[in-house]
Amino acid sequence: MESKKKLLCLSLASVAISIAAAAALPALAAAGAEADKRVLLTIPYEDREDILRVMRGNLNQVKQMVGALAEDDFATIEKVANEMTFNKKKGDGLAIRGNAAYAAMGVQFHAVNTVELRDAARAKDGKRVLRALNTTLSTCTSCHATFKVMEWPDNRSYARPAPVSLELPPGAKIRD
Repeated sequence: MESKKKLLCLSLASVAISIAAAAALPALAAAGAEADKRVLLTIPYEDREDILRVMRGNLNQVKQMVGALAEDDFATIEKVANEMTFNKKKGDGLAIRGNAAYAAMGVQFHAVNTVELRDAARAKDGKRVLRALNTTLSTCTSCHATFKVMEWPDNRSYARPAPVSLELPPGAKIRD
């Protein structure tokens, strides 16, 4: 039981670090473009707001799974992870951002990481769920370290770029 508590604490600490890092990103961007080497997704303002809304939702879903794991509630973890898996709407949303590398990270998150989370919960394997959460959060932090959706201080407006095609990993499925 003690090792489970330690694993849960480590998981919660990882989520807290991710939240703190995400909160610090606008300040980094405000410090100057030369200090921020991330790739700007030059997309319309409404697209940027949509991306941020979706990411906040994903973070809330990860929080729900961590809470469920503390209670050995694998059914909730499976349900939430399944809601996060890849579907046509998510694929369309990634494609219209116009950046193949960004789309690839989104596919990794929704078609690979969340499927592993769901499958680990289905197997009722707490350690496997924690490993899958760690991998999932690594994809999140890699994406945030690579891309930005806002420019500071002027926050320009952009036209929607041409969509990119999605490269799905072998065996990845798209839900309707």
